[in-house]
Amino acid sequence: MKADSILNPAEVEYLDKVFTDFEMDINEFDHMEEVTIEELSSDFSKFSGEKKEYAKKLFEEMSECDGYVDPREVEVINTIMNLTAISTVI
Repeated sequence: MKADSILNPAEVEYLDKVFTDFEMDINEFDHMEEVTIEELSSDFSKFSGEKKEYAKKLFEEMSECDGYVDPREVEVINTIMNLTAISTVI
């Protein structure tokens, strides 16, 4: 959400919906500002292929919900997915 340095209300609303759908507490993610892309990718590498694709879809939808897909958002999504693929192979 912050890859483009703008925290858009539509992105926050979308994330709130995701948390509600998955019955997750947003407080579980208070530490996310401190998580590196490598750590996130490592966690994602444990997902099944289906879950990885679903997560990618959620990331892409979030990047689109403010009406503009910033290239920095695409870069973050691709980096996470590429590092996930690499760590799965290693």
